[in-house]
Amino acid sequence: MKILRLIGFILIVTRFFSPAVSVAGDDLYDPADYLHYKLQQNDIVFLGTIHKKPEILSFIAKLIPSLKEVGVTHLGLEIPSDEQEKIDYFMKTGDRLDDIHLHKQIDCPEYRHLFQVLRGSGGPTPVAIDLPVSMYDGTVSRDEWMARSLLIVLDRHPSAKILVVAGNLHTLKKLEWEKHVPGKYRSIREYITRQRLSTRMWVVGQLIHGNPGECDFTSKFGKLPDAVALDLNDRYRGWKLGIMASIAIVPAECFELMDGLIVY
Repeated sequence: MKILRLIGFILIVTRFFSPAVSVAGDDLYDPADYLHYKLQQNDIVFLGTIHKKPEILSFIAKLIPSLKEVGVTHLGLEIPSDEQEKIDYFMKTGDRLDDIHLHKQIDCPEYRHLFQVLRGSGGPTPVAIDLPVSMYDGTVSRDEWMARSLLIVLDRHPSAKILVVAGNLHTLKKLEWEKHVPGKYRSIREYITRQRLSTRMWVVGQLIHGNPGECDFTSKFGKLPDAVALDLNDRYRGWKLGIMASIAIVPAECFELMDGLIVY
C-alpha cells in the first residue's frame, strides 16, 4: 500500500511539473492536479471561491472523491459551526440534508450536493468552521473564528490535512485595511500563523466570469477552453486581480494576497 501511494505521489508531481498549457511563457496546470500537489505539500490549502457558481461547485464535487488519496482528512466549510451536529447527522444517516442552515450567499442545490458526494465517496470529514450567526454582534470576527475552528482540528488531529472552501476574500494571505475602515481584523491565515507558526499553508483563489477590464487574469486566461491553474509570483507583478476591487485594503501585489489561482 505504501508503495502504491508513493507511485501515485510521483505521478502527481510529474504531472504538476509538466504544464498542461503554456500561454506566452505562462505555466498553466490542470486545476485538480495542481490542488493535489499543493495538498501534498501543505497542512492547510485554502480554496477561495465565488459563491453559487455551478462550474466551481461542479469542480469541487469532482475533486472530493480523490482528496483522501492525497491525505486530506478534513474539509473546512464556510458554514456556522453550530450546524456541525446536523452535518454529522446527515453524514451518518443520509437524512435531513435540508435541515443544515447555510448562508443565503452560498445556499443552492449544487452546494448541498457536496454533502451527498462526501457521504457517498467516503471523502474527508466535513467541518463547519464559520462563526455562528448569533455571535455576529460580538467581538470575534468571522475570520478569527474560522481560524480558531481550524486550529481545533489541528490540535485534536496532529496529522490532519485540511482543504478549506470559503469565499475568496476569507482566504487571503493578509488583510491590511485602509485607515478609514472600522473594526479591522486579520485574515484566517494570519490568525493561524500567530498561534501555530509551523503550519504550512497555501492559498488558491478562483476567478470566473470576471470583467476583463478589471482583471488581467480574466483578460488573458478566461477565454481558454478549459479552466487552468497557475502559481502567482513576481512574473505577475502589477497585474490587476479583479476580486480585490470590492474590498477596502491597502493596494498589494496579487502574489502577496494569494499563492495561486484557478481561472475558468
